[in-house]
Amino acid sequence: MRTALLLLLALAAPLLSSTAAATDVWKWVDEKGVTHYSDQPVAGATKIEVRTGNVVDTSGSASSIPDSDTPQQPAVTNYRNFEVWRPEPDQTFSNTGGQINVEVRVDPGVQPQHQLSLYLDGKRVTGFPPNALSYSLSDVPRGSHQVTAAIADRNGKTIQETKPVVFHVRQESIANPPTGPGVRPAPPKPTPHGAMNKMPTQQPSYNALNGPSHAVIDPATNMPVVKKPTPKPGKP
Repeated sequence: MRTALLLLLALAAPLLSSTAAATDVWKWVDEKGVTHYSDQPVAGATKIEVRTGNVVDTSGSASSIPDSDTPQQPAVTNYRNFEVWRPEPDQTFSNTGGQINVEVRVDPGVQPQHQLSLYLDGKRVTGFPPNALSYSLSDVPRGSHQVTAAIADRNGKTIQETKPVVFHVRQESIANPPTGPGVRPAPPKPTPHGAMNKMPTQQPSYNALNGPSHAVIDPATNMPVVKKPTPKPGKP
């Protein structure tokens, strides 16, 4: 037992003497979180005080070492402005072939850990880049539709949603043509009053007024000629 203790003291003596002789010791933590000590200054290391072989850390703690030059921004959980600003509420699209443009506004911008999605009539719109703010929808059928946008976290949980916007699509069809005052045929033009009051250029004949007759017409009076009765013989 005594032999082992003497051997241990002999091995520790050079270490204690070298440590006591050292005046400056430098401490740092690498990227894996391992703490290192050295008697030579190292970039990013902290100087500590040495007293008779006992190491006293005057830097406080390892947490005092700066992690990076730029502090991390806290995650945004409530966006100040998040809305569908196009189309406008109750806007009507006529004869566009089902082509509808949708614009979304969000402030601040969508965070890296969040995902923005657009929904048409409750169904998610696909085929666009992640977190897109502009959408060109095609083949939207006739009728009224509702569009909304939502932001979800990395687990897919919705954290914020826009107010729904309702718009209408109208498209004329050959099988069901539109009706109304704008497509009714024009009524016939009325006959001018002057044509009804136009005077005839010739007077009607007696035959035209009274029918055909075998009477002789006097052209001077346009009346039938009245024959005088033939006197009986023996009378003046």
